[in-house]
Amino acid sequence: MKIIHMSDLHLSADGALVWKEDCRRRFLTAIRQIKMMRDIDAIIVSGDVSNDGSLDSYYFADRIFAELNIPTYWCAGNHDNLNVMFTTFRPKFCYLSNQALIGGWRLYLVNSVAKDNDKPNSNRSKGIVTMNIRNELDGQLSKNPEPSIIVLHHPPLEIGGWQDNKILKERETFRELLCHHKNVKLVLSGHAHTFSVKKNENILYSTASSTGFAFSTELPKYEIKQGQEGFS
Repeated sequence: MKIIHMSDLHLSADGALVWKEDCRRRFLTAIRQIKMMRDIDAIIVSGDVSNDGSLDSYYFADRIFAELNIPTYWCAGNHDNLNVMFTTFRPKFCYLSNQALIGGWRLYLVNSVAKDNDKPNSNRSKGIVTMNIRNELDGQLSKNPEPSIIVLHHPPLEIGGWQDNKILKERETFRELLCHHKNVKLVLSGHAHTFSVKKNENILYSTASSTGFAFSTELPKYEIKQGQEGFS
């Protein structure tokens, strides 16, 4: 099976620059590159489809992904507006379901977005997988024997560098849950805006760089790493 892992598109309704970077243009560049690839079974987007949470940004992404005609699955990120994404938005092409079967593999899309109690209309940068979601995932992994891919926005494994202060809370608990299930083979996440791949307890953990703007574990906090934008 061949999949494309994208993350952190950070699209805006009007194509506005984000951190002085043209995320819409870079997203379209990535789409053109994917059009030249063959035998892709699925595209997985691990959150932050939108930067401003606007309905227009979701419809724009859905329309552009439809041009590829490759099954495309999204999960939410901290910049996404969950009410808009899962209630108002009606995708014509992309999937927002909690799980799917792709080529004999089971895909689980896990919500790790946490509301900011001090700002009711915003999400916290750090993520968390609640106990209810963990219990539901635990039950599904026990019930379904297929080799499994877990997708969430916030990395549950440290990648090194300043980004580790912004990733998943209670990540040790989440990793411990996954380790109890031998069918879990791969965990995909984003949020860090940098590519990484590490193995922990026989599970492969990978973060995708942002298609819009990249960071680096080797550069100071929020300094853009030019030329490292992309997908996996």
